[in-house]
Amino acid sequence: MSDAHPTPPADTWRDTLAQAFGEVVGRPLSSFPDVPYGAYYTGNFLAESEMDQEPAWVDRAALAGEEPVRLDHLLLTPPGDCDETVLVFDASRSLFTVDPAAFPAGLAEELAAPGPVHGDLLSGAELGRIAGRHGVDLASAGLPGRAWTVWEARIASGDTLLDALRAATGLHATTGPHDVPAGLGDAADEVGEEAHERVAAVRDDGLRDYLAAFCDPESHDLALSLHAMRDAEDDEETDGTLVIRWEGAVDQYEVTVRRAHG
Repeated sequence: MSDAHPTPPADTWRDTLAQAFGEVVGRPLSSFPDVPYGAYYTGNFLAESEMDQEPAWVDRAALAGEEPVRLDHLLLTPPGDCDETVLVFDASRSLFTVDPAAFPAGLAEELAAPGPVHGDLLSGAELGRIAGRHGVDLASAGLPGRAWTVWEARIASGDTLLDALRAATGLHATTGPHDVPAGLGDAADEVGEEAHERVAAVRDDGLRDYLAAFCDPESHDLALSLHAMRDAEDDEETDGTLVIRWEGAVDQYEVTVRRAHG
């Protein structure tokens, strides 16, 4: 018996995904500037849950980009019957705030200097290099509370726009239609008609059903932030900087796809 859902060639599947995401963001992905993009997790939930201070963020291997960060409670929570997706993060490309006064002398002075790119924020890679020069293991240094915090968590992905969109929607590991996560299914009426209209032209049935859950601006679970996208489109100087944003759990967290940090 032949496989009902054979794995398509990688390029064919990427083309299918690119077409689908073009419908979600409202324009072909090829129309965006050819620059690096990333997917980012921010919001109140990080601080309120204290997951912005989980030691896993400042593990030496994580800050060096050698190991991902997985925290079971940092999830995508689309509506309906869609499975919640545990996100995987890249600490090296996340942004941190630091309180220099909480660190040993020498390290404190270097941390107090503005970062070369991010002003008062430090990338995980920068933070790891500075701590390494001073022989400080941030994960076990016994530092006081909130000596460092994750301000913006980079969801692990490649640097293309398609890579970032896949990571932001839990589709980073899919190789074909057969492993697209379960979509809305019988819960299709739990999202507004606007969501279904937005993905109506998506050619793959499974992708259409799954991505509809990411297209409802009224959802209390994971709302598509149309106002953020419109504001970005209206600002010609920042064209392509912000591609798409979702607001989760009624503004408790945001997932944003935009140009990557310099």
